Amino acid sequence: MSEVYEVMKKYGLMMASQKYDIGAAKMMIETPEGVFATVDGADMSELKEEDIQKMNMDKLPLPVAEMKAVVYSQTPACSKALRDASPFKACLDDMAQVFGHTAYIADGRDKNQSVGKSIGKALKGNVGCMVLRGFDKNGKGAGYTLTMGRNLYEAVVAMTVLEKSAEIHFLAEKIGGGVPIAKWEAKLMRLIYKKKYSKAEEKVKAAETVGAVDASSDSDIMAEIDDREKKLRQLLVEYGKKLVECGLVQGTWGNLSIRLNDKYMLTTPSGLDYMRLSAADMVKVEIENLKYEGDKKPTSEKGLHAAIYKKRPDVGAVIHTHSKYSSVFAAARKDMPIDKEFYNVFGNEVKLAEYALPGTKALMKNTAAAVGNNMGAIMANHGMIVCGADIEAAFDNCVKLEENGKRLLYR
Repeated sequence: MSEVYEVMKKYGLMMASQKYDIGAAKMMIETPEGVFATVDGADMSELKEEDIQKMNMDKLPLPVAEMKAVVYSQTPACSKALRDASPFKACLDDMAQVFGHTAYIADGRDKNQSVGKSIGKALKGNVGCMVLRGFDKNGKGAGYTLTMGRNLYEAVVAMTVLEKSAEIHFLAEKIGGGVPIAKWEAKLMRLIYKKKYSKAEEKVKAAETVGAVDASSDSDIMAEIDDREKKLRQLLVEYGKKLVECGLVQGTWGNLSIRLNDKYMLTTPSGLDYMRLSAADMVKVEIENLKYEGDKKPTSEKGLHAAIYKKRPDVGAVIHTHSKYSSVFAAARKDMPIDKEFYNVFGNEVKLAEYALPGTKALMKNTAAAVGNNMGAIMANHGMIVCGADIEAAFDNCVKLEENGKRLLYR
């Protein structure tokens, strides 16, 4: 029970730390000892052991056997989608990877079939949906959002990605509306995510039930590195955490790099939680041929980072994020006009890079071209990328571009 409590406490806090109201939230997790759940009305920010109860069931009643955790929430943008009876399509690749093409609404009022069947239908091919339970006196829908995962980490990240996607769906209407990713491309992204990117996450999350991760190999790696490289690796760790703390990334999406020298760059690894990264996790990659050292894989966008370093000797660091306001322009496939306050960094406009699948040579080429001699670009259906003379400058530019997007959308 104590291990279950610690895991639920951690992810309850992760849910409560979001910059929006999660409503009457609830977590459930399936373990070898049975199913455990938070009690109704539990404060996710301060879960106590008595807030966790063992359920009278051996398995979660979910349509996919590999799913071992579920989160129920009532987040603002998903609640608006319910009120408006408005399912929405993936206009960003992170939603496509987590959910597939469409976030559906399950009709929990249907008297001809059980709510479970309705939810199962809405979850087909996805790991989340919104559940309509009724209408208020104004005729607006009301209900909750359900997300699931192989562990609580995945279920909570699914909640945050779905909420962000819903919010971007509505914000994009201010600038002409989002442009959905093609259905076949969304299916491909989902497949790749499940088979490739999420494997690294799954290994780390497994440590929550089998004990701490062995750090001996990390010590061996760091012992062979000079002081300057150690410092740069640690800076990547610190700024990765800053991206999370500032709400500029969700889950493991996005990536950072620092130019080590003319031959090498250091990048964040693929598919690992920013809050768990260590200096030893950073990957040393050759800029010219993308060969890398060690057993950890670098970000799938390593070619994009390398392309910028090749073209721009003035650039010492690159950051790619899926931050909210910049992602609105990415979803709508729009260039971003720049406020006069930020002219000195970006000029009067940040260009849109033409759409291409994540991790492809086409994306690398399109994005490097859109950046050009500027300090950033919007990546269609993807997010934003910024650069700077060093990691501090790149992070500062990331914050500025996101603030610029916010001002445009709310002026």
